[in-house]
Amino acid sequence: MAADRWNALNDVPDFPPHRLGPLADRLARILKTRNDILLFQTEAVVALEAVATSIARPGLTALNIVTSPFGAWFGDWLRRGGADVVTLSAEPARPIGIESVEAAFDAHPDVKAVILCHAESANGVLNPLAEIAAAARARGIVTIVDAVASVGGHALDVDALGIDIAVIGPQKSLAGPAGVSALSVGRAAWALVSAAGGRRSSTLSLLDRRDWLDSG
Repeated sequence: MAADRWNALNDVPDFPPHRLGPLADRLARILKTRNDILLFQTEAVVALEAVATSIARPGLTALNIVTSPFGAWFGDWLRRGGADVVTLSAEPARPIGIESVEAAFDAHPDVKAVILCHAESANGVLNPLAEIAAAARARGIVTIVDAVASVGGHALDVDALGIDIAVIGPQKSLAGPAGVSALSVGRAAWALVSAAGGRRSSTLSLLDRRDWLDSG
């Protein structure tokens, strides 16, 4: 970048637009997925809020698995959008049990999405992602995973596990900078996001960001 366009004290250098596609491809390889990759020039918590905002609407029932105080935020964002939220909380500093998840699925057959954190940096919890994703897939439930702390530190094969949305950030196990994030979105998740009443004209809209993909 030309010196007259950039101040090292005040400005973040522009990211060359022609490198966005290759960057998304590299992230897809890390996640082992053929799903769409969306990039966020924000902390991962904003990407997580964008997911909640984009799927939340009256008529949606979601199971929110809470294994740290941060997990409760997702439920709040969903309720703000009119969704019905079933909260499943683990014991403090303990992972959720797959038996509890399956019981919640059976007790609430109208659940369309399940949200969980793979690994909790706040308390060291590692949730049984493979088992939960398999149980959700068997019931046709969309699986949304906060993988910010686990990507690069734990095995994460998005396509093999059937994860419909995975949110990641580089600042933890990947040892990268804070302030940027990304997520993968699969077909079932896009169907949920695209249902009637989806959020538009918002920095929290995944539909708006899909337009970037459609533009090539």
